[in-house]
Amino acid sequence: MVSYLSQNLDELREKNSANKSRNPFPHQIEAFQALNNTFKIPSKNYAGGLLVLPTGAGKTFTAVNWLCRNILSEKIKILWFAQSSYLLNQACRSFYENAIEIPSSRKFLNIRVVSSSPSHCQASSIDQTDDVIIMTTQTAISNFNSDALDQSGKRIETKFLKFIKSNADNGIFVVLDEAHHAPAYGFRHLWMDITKIVPNLCILGLTATPTYNDQKTSGWLFKIFDKKVIYHVKQEKLIAQNILSIPNYVEKNTGKELPVNDKLYERLVMQHKELPSDIIQELSNDAPRNDYIVNDYCKNKEKYGKTIIFADTWLQCVYMVTKLKDKGIKAEFVFSKIDANPGSAEARNKRKSTDNERIIKEFKDGKHQVLVNIRMLTEGVDIPDVKTVFLTRQTTSSILMTQMIGRALRGIKAGGGENKSEANIVMFIDNWKGLIDVFIDPTKGELKDILTPTTSAPFRIIPINIAIILSKLIEGGTIPEFPFSEYIPVGWYQTEIVRNVKDDPNDPKEEMQTFFEFVMIYNKTQDRMKNFIKNEINKIPEQWSDEKLDDQTLIPQIDSWINEYFNPNEDIIGSNLRTDLIKICRHIAIHGSAPEYHEFVDRERFDLGRLANVLSGQTKQQQLYSLKTEYESPGNLWRVFYKNFYMFITAFDLELTRIILEEMDHNSNGKYLPAPNMPENRIDIELTEGEKEQIKKRDNYICLCCNKSGKGVRLQIDHIIPIFQGGRADVENSQTLCKECNMQKGKNAINFRKNCSPCTSPKDFHIYPLKGNESQIHALSRTINMFYHCQALSEIDFSLRRNGKHYSTWEIMLYQGNDPELLMVHKSELMKYIQNDLGCSHVKHVNITSVK
Repeated sequence: MVSYLSQNLDELREKNSANKSRNPFPHQIEAFQALNNTFKIPSKNYAGGLLVLPTGAGKTFTAVNWLCRNILSEKIKILWFAQSSYLLNQACRSFYENAIEIPSSRKFLNIRVVSSSPSHCQASSIDQTDDVIIMTTQTAISNFNSDALDQSGKRIETKFLKFIKSNADNGIFVVLDEAHHAPAYGFRHLWMDITKIVPNLCILGLTATPTYNDQKTSGWLFKIFDKKVIYHVKQEKLIAQNILSIPNYVEKNTGKELPVNDKLYERLVMQHKELPSDIIQELSNDAPRNDYIVNDYCKNKEKYGKTIIFADTWLQCVYMVTKLKDKGIKAEFVFSKIDANPGSAEARNKRKSTDNERIIKEFKDGKHQVLVNIRMLTEGVDIPDVKTVFLTRQTTSSILMTQMIGRALRGIKAGGGENKSEANIVMFIDNWKGLIDVFIDPTKGELKDILTPTTSAPFRIIPINIAIILSKLIEGGTIPEFPFSEYIPVGWYQTEIVRNVKDDPNDPKEEMQTFFEFVMIYNKTQDRMKNFIKNEINKIPEQWSDEKLDDQTLIPQIDSWINEYFNPNEDIIGSNLRTDLIKICRHIAIHGSAPEYHEFVDRERFDLGRLANVLSGQTKQQQLYSLKTEYESPGNLWRVFYKNFYMFITAFDLELTRIILEEMDHNSNGKYLPAPNMPENRIDIELTEGEKEQIKKRDNYICLCCNKSGKGVRLQIDHIIPIFQGGRADVENSQTLCKECNMQKGKNAINFRKNCSPCTSPKDFHIYPLKGNESQIHALSRTINMFYHCQALSEIDFSLRRNGKHYSTWEIMLYQGNDPELLMVHKSELMKYIQNDLGCSHVKHVNITSVK
């Protein structure tokens, strides 16, 4: 890490007379032009603009290269602010690499990196000779003004404040990395203070998060960046130009189960902090878990190619590399420190920086296939042909996630190599009991980018309170007071809040993050919440936007508003009204506008009362069959509300009983009323052509049973539960099958959209011969999946060539949850089927396993 750099530019030019910094891409040249059009140097008036480039598109290079040629050439000072210590070194390194671009009129360049980290300079060291100051926003905020007094009783001026004042006449150019944090209370006030001293300030915001002009024009973001978005290039465009690779996100469930208590839930969900060190240590020391990660690479090494594995401890690095080498993989590790006793052999054998440099160079040159590290490679290491990154645990840090993913996103034209059209982001996921979707998920949004929320997010983070309330009702066998639909939100407010996620005051790491938090709105609170926002939006104190603010200090005012606008006895259904109001108020304080409201358009689909009415005319056996299909159908929320199928059918029975009793109450004679008529269930209606196309698109135009696709394959739409068994003619009860598989399935109820078999006991083995010119593997896939009554088959390793690895022994791998023993009972029949019916007499052995 560099804390201070003084560069003699003449010497630099002499050493590199034939070299310049790297050539910019077309989108960076377009960005240069946008910067030239926005910032007129020397500046006479204030100007602020946003540069929006997706992760991996070179935001830092674009800004620094332009600054060296256009700002430092004019001897204007630069303040570069970043939200995290991670980002400071990256910016410093970029200035060093691009210094050759500074015109010859400039002789020296002094760069200072400032943060609370011991590896960086302190704010008290800032000097008037500094040309570029790169510092964390938090350090800048805390060191702008001082309450300390000198010997004469006057307030002391900090070195940072003196630096700004001394350069007010010449002008200062400010860059804010991760600029979506700009509306935060701390930076907003820092910006106000600086503009009072430097009214002709220029400020450039860098972000990967798309920002839409029509949504926040009244907020602080576009008061700070008054020119709004001056240049924006989309990820899709850069992928099409082969500058970025297509990110291929792969989730791997480790099978590791971890309980979540109230303390951990508060830390992760409410405080947005990282996993505590004891859990990180537990995960990194878990040998079976590490073996699973190692085996996954070995199994897919051709697909993964050159890979960086991000680990957490030096012991984990050593363990993984040892295991990889044992399996014939060329692997090495790098780390900067070890958590060992200073007097131990491990500490004495600590890696030197020269060792790390040598190993990284060897990895660049292709000597190693895998490089394991403890987050050393999140920044500043340029290895464009890395095809895969392994994220060995989940994180709540979007900045860290972005840095790790960015290691693999360089495309073909960015040095990634001829075959690097895709980048694999392999995420190893653990099972967190009792926790609903806390960790950053890069697959949701525009990296879509990591910080961009989507309207699907609330489906994954419905408050756990709902499930708790429903569980209490069900476990007690209590008939609910309200229809079950009242416990399902009618919509949600999407709040955006900046928080300081520093774990403790002594931690040198500095990081602020933007969090998108969702406030669920229920039928009884909808109008009252709208009324509250309308009346109080202009009365919420600006101080409530302070990212360091303790929510506890807001409670007295929040409770007062609850008493004024809400009815606590009726309105708190499945949520914490106090917490919800704090989120909404803090959003308003930050942005100066109300959060965006989204209606839950699919709410009726999860109305248990509607389901009870639809199924009330069926026999109990038919109801159970229909409920099981409904509960297990993908893409719904039933599993969020009810943690097992028993709870679901119990809730259904309670709701059906409530409906019947309600009808009886309306009957003056108190007699039992007949079951209500079933509303139209589309059982006599054929799917529309548009719905059929929707189903095929959802299923990726593949037969879900035998996996056939492409030209010549006749795909049909099949009802999972046949109509005569009470199935519905709708999208959820439909699946894509080829003609042969649909014919063989017949009138059976089989859900090939599921990967886990409902079969738990031995069953007969039926063979399905080859049809037409289909391959042996398609016929075998059909036979196996029909046997398990689902899409149980994960993959088959086989070869039809004599010199192939799997020529005589075929490997059949089932998805987790499918018992291989059920098929092993019929192994002799299976072998005859493969050898005789499929014409593969060369196959002598078949191994059947379940993917772990």
